[in-house]
Amino acid sequence: MNYKINLGVWNNIFCVPNIVVDKYIKLAGEQELKILLYLLRHSGEAFNDETIASELSLSPEQAEDGIVFWKQRGLFTADETGELIPVQDKETARADMGLSSVNAAPEVKPESVVKRIELTRTPDFPPVEIAKAVRGSDKADYLFKHCEALYGRPLKHNEQNTLMIILEDACLPVEAALILVDYCFSVNKNTPAYMRNIALEWVESGITTIERAENRVEELKRLNSAVGRFKTMFEINSAFSKEQKDFINKWVNDFGFEDEMISEAYQITLNQTGKLAFKYMNRILTDWYGKGIKKKEQLEADKKPKAAEKAEKGENASFDINDIERLIAEKNKKSGDNP
Repeated sequence: MNYKINLGVWNNIFCVPNIVVDKYIKLAGEQELKILLYLLRHSGEAFNDETIASELSLSPEQAEDGIVFWKQRGLFTADETGELIPVQDKETARADMGLSSVNAAPEVKPESVVKRIELTRTPDFPPVEIAKAVRGSDKADYLFKHCEALYGRPLKHNEQNTLMIILEDACLPVEAALILVDYCFSVNKNTPAYMRNIALEWVESGITTIERAENRVEELKRLNSAVGRFKTMFEINSAFSKEQKDFINKWVNDFGFEDEMISEAYQITLNQTGKLAFKYMNRILTDWYGKGIKKKEQLEADKKPKAAEKAEKGENASFDINDIERLIAEKNKKSGDNP
């Protein structure tokens, strides 16, 4: 994904928001802080995951994870072009201007939002408290020792702290936490920040049991495998954005489409738009899924109704896939929804 942050007349000043130090300095790791400083320093410039990765000696996936980390903390939002937009909540703005919030109506936060706040509140568990928690639970002790074996060394404090966050704030059972940790190591993303992000995703998705954790890992493995195959299929070298990965996850895990159907939708998209357009592909695949079309044979049958049936109705039997694609394109233009 391409990124660009524009701070207007402040582009030549290198500033760091107070909230970064006040709330997130202990939760953010070296990787996340490097990425944030790079983003702020290069405001007004266009760059992508590969650029950040090259400049900071990171992988493109680590660069994307770091940006997601700050987006999840509410520092930025992103429009559909990838431009990052600084966010400031209303209460902070009022406080900065010296205004009172006494008369402000209390905000009622949904449970998922409350859980997000709890999980990202930058707790720092003292070593004594961590040691006490581990001694008091055989399962927690096993989790810590298991992680030490995976790292091949004693755990650093931020790694111990992350495990405590997963157990205490995310309230994941130790068995589910073990599944989470093993998955992170299996895909070579064993940083504390990535583990916290996965834990946050699981909590917000209600993945708090062993069975659900195992199912989610299987979905992630299918997604990771599909991402590699589709980069070849779509003939691209850059990393997929989070939005694009969400589409792929939907097609592979939610809809259960095989590669031949994804390829078919891709070819139709190229014919109609002249480019790779995920939103356009998604409309095609959603239509097929709604019709129960999962195989290419079913698609052919849907494209070309039996000539005999048409003849009985006195219809023109030459209506084929080109007509269908043309009608879909006309419908999309009328709706004003660009691919």
